[in-house]
Amino acid sequence: MIPQHVALIVCVSGLIIVAGSIFDVMLLAIIAAVVVSVVGLVTLRTRISQAIAQPLAEITSVTQAIAEGAVSGRIELPQTASSDAIHVADAINKLASRAAQDIDDLRRLERVRSEFIANVSHELRTPIFSVQGYLETLLDGAADDPAVSQQFLEKAYNNALRLNVLLNDLIDISRIESGELKFSFRSFDIADLVRDLVEELHIRAEQQQVELHATLPDEAYVYGDRERISQVLVNLVENAIKYNVINGRVDVIVERDADRWKITVRDTGIGIPEEHLPRIFERFYRVDKDRSRAVGGTGLGLAIVKHICEAHRSSVAITSTPNVGTTISFALTQG
Repeated sequence: MIPQHVALIVCVSGLIIVAGSIFDVMLLAIIAAVVVSVVGLVTLRTRISQAIAQPLAEITSVTQAIAEGAVSGRIELPQTASSDAIHVADAINKLASRAAQDIDDLRRLERVRSEFIANVSHELRTPIFSVQGYLETLLDGAADDPAVSQQFLEKAYNNALRLNVLLNDLIDISRIESGELKFSFRSFDIADLVRDLVEELHIRAEQQQVELHATLPDEAYVYGDRERISQVLVNLVENAIKYNVINGRVDVIVERDADRWKITVRDTGIGIPEEHLPRIFERFYRVDKDRSRAVGGTGLGLAIVKHICEAHRSSVAITSTPNVGTTISFALTQG
């Protein structure tokens, strides 16, 4: 039989061993927890860096470049970036795209403005110099010869008329493009307008040895600005007469097109080469510059036609074949 003090010593020794084992386990658990926490923090930091820090650095770099003028730059973030960073990047990219478009538009407008000023200067210079030359010749003594003076005065007068037409066209297109020109929309009979127009231009057509005809319904009411549509028709019909051939023909046709009235001006003139058709409605664009000036064209008529038709929510369609003729049409809403 084991003495009591020996048994007590054995029990205490066992408890110490067990306690030591528990302490080791707890220590290991604490160490493991610390390791896991450190690994988690490193992983979290990496993920935060990928999701926020790196995207922010990319956003900052590209934004600074855009601010310095490199508007073509775009922010490209990885899939690991945070949704907020992606939204910010998308917003900045849209602003950059809009800025790039605005800059392109400004450059285009500046180029158009420069071309316009150069064209205007050239177009104004020609008749002014002509008038000046004829008057100087008269002042130098040609006025003493009645035949010469009459001829030079007529030429000076014709150039003054051309200058007046050019200035009126410049004023019209400037007012239209700036929005200053106000349209007066109302219902009117386009067939009646064409009848009056054909009657007015009939003599001019005869002088050019061109037949002018109209195919019209009894009435055709449309909604638009009667004065401006008259300006469109005068431009189209006069061009069809001027650029026609001897014994040629011009037809003005008004016909129903669904819920609209279609107006067509067709001629048997010299026609327009296909490569020129896309630019035919540009300001001062001429297919044959010498012929255009010889017949009194300003180079603005078709540009004015295009703008007026667009103000009526209509487009101008054109087809043409050299040495066969040209057909131009537009449509107006029924009034």
